[in-house]
Amino acid sequence: MPLFGPPDADKLQANGDVGGLIKALGYEKDSGVRLAAATGLGLLGDPRAIRPLVAALSDSDEEVRTVASEALCRFGAPAVDSLIAALTDQQHHVRPSAASTLGQIGDHRAVEPLIAALSDPDEEVRKAAATALRKIGDSRAVDPLIGALKDPSEGVRMIAVEALGQTIDAPVVEPLIAALDDSNEGVRVRAADALGHIGDVRAIEPLIDSLKDGDSYVSGATIGALAGIGVPAVERLIAGLKSSDRSVRDGVGEALGQILDVGAVEPLIGALADDDWHVLLIAAEMLGKIGDRRAVEPLVALFRAQNEVQHVRKAVVEALGKIGDPRAVASLVEALTDGDGWQRKAASEALGRIGDARAVEPLIATLKDYWDVRKAAAEALVAIYQSGNLGPQDRALLLAQRGVISEGHLDEFPYGSHEDSGIGVDFPD
Repeated sequence: MPLFGPPDADKLQANGDVGGLIKALGYEKDSGVRLAAATGLGLLGDPRAIRPLVAALSDSDEEVRTVASEALCRFGAPAVDSLIAALTDQQHHVRPSAASTLGQIGDHRAVEPLIAALSDPDEEVRKAAATALRKIGDSRAVDPLIGALKDPSEGVRMIAVEALGQTIDAPVVEPLIAALDDSNEGVRVRAADALGHIGDVRAIEPLIDSLKDGDSYVSGATIGALAGIGVPAVERLIAGLKSSDRSVRDGVGEALGQILDVGAVEPLIGALADDDWHVLLIAAEMLGKIGDRRAVEPLVALFRAQNEVQHVRKAVVEALGKIGDPRAVASLVEALTDGDGWQRKAASEALGRIGDARAVEPLIATLKDYWDVRKAAAEALVAIYQSGNLGPQDRALLLAQRGVISEGHLDEFPYGSHEDSGIGVDFPD
C-alpha cells in the first residue's frame, strides 16, 4: 500500500494482497476504493475476507454494501455462520443485507435464524428475511410465513404471500384465501396469483367473489387465477355468468375465454340448455374456440331453437364455422337468409371455411346482399373453388360468377342491395 494517497485496490488484487484489500475496505475517504476492495476480495476468495465483508454490509454507501453482499455470495457456505451472526447486529443496514445475502446463498442452516428475523422490529429486516425464506423454500418456514400475513407492513405481507404461493404441497390455501380480503391491493393481487398457481378448487368460489373487488389489477389477477385453475373451475364459472353483479359476469366470461381445453367441452355443451342468453353466448363462443366436433349437433340445435337473440345466433354461426364440420352446412345456409346482416356475413365466412359444395348456390344468391355480406360470400366461393371439392355442375355455376366476383366494384355506397356487377375479390385461374 502506498505511503500517501488512497490505496490502489486494483493493484492489490493483482498482487493477491488480501490483507491490503481488507485495509482498503475500511478506507473512509473514498467509497470507490472500498467498492474496488470489496470486488477484489470476492474475486480472490480468501476466507480471511469473510468477516470484513460482513462488516462492510454496514457501509454508508449502498453500492459498497451491494458488492460486499455479492462477494459473500461467492464464498457461499463458508460465509453462512458469519452472516447468521450478523442477523442480530446493531449496525444499520447489516441485518437486512445479511438476510438478503443468506437468501442468495440458499443454505438451509439459515432457515431458523431467518424465521427469527421475521420478528425483527425493523421492517426492512422482516422483508429481507421473508424474501430469503421464499428463495430457500424450506417447509419449516411455512407456518411462520402464514403468521407474517398479519404483519403490519404491507411489504412483508406481499412477500409472504409470494413465498406461500410456491409451497403447493403445504396447507397454505385457506390463509391465501383470507389474504384476498387484505386491505392492500398489492397483497390481494399476489394472493390471487398464488391461488391460481396452486390450482386448488377450494379457491374457486372465493376468487369469483373477489371479482367484485373494484380494483382493476386485482380483477385481472383473479381472472388469470381462475383461468389457471382451468377445467375444474368451468362449471362454477358458467354459473357465475348469471350473477347479478356485472363485474362478476364480465370476469368469469373472460376467465372462461382463456380455458381452451377439451375437458371444458361437456360442461359447456350442458350450458347450451340454459335459459340465460349471456350464458348461451359465452358457451357458444368458447366451444368455437376449442373446436371440438362434439359441440356441432348441440350448437345446431341451439341455432334452430334460439330465434330471439341475434347475438347468440351469430355466436353459434361463428362457432360452427370455426369447428368446420359439414354437419353444420344446412343451418349455415339457413343463416344466409336471416334478417341480421352480421349473421349473414358470419354464415358466409363459416361456409367458406367448411368448403362444402352444397353452399355454392346459396352463396351465389348472397352476392346481391349488402356490401360486407356479398364480399364475404364472394370470398367464401373462391375458398370453396380452391378446395377442389366441386363437381362439374357446381364448378360451372361458380365459374359463371367469376366476373361478378373479380370485377371492380362500381359504386362506393356500402349499404343496401346491389344490382351492379363487381365485388373486386381475386379469383384464381
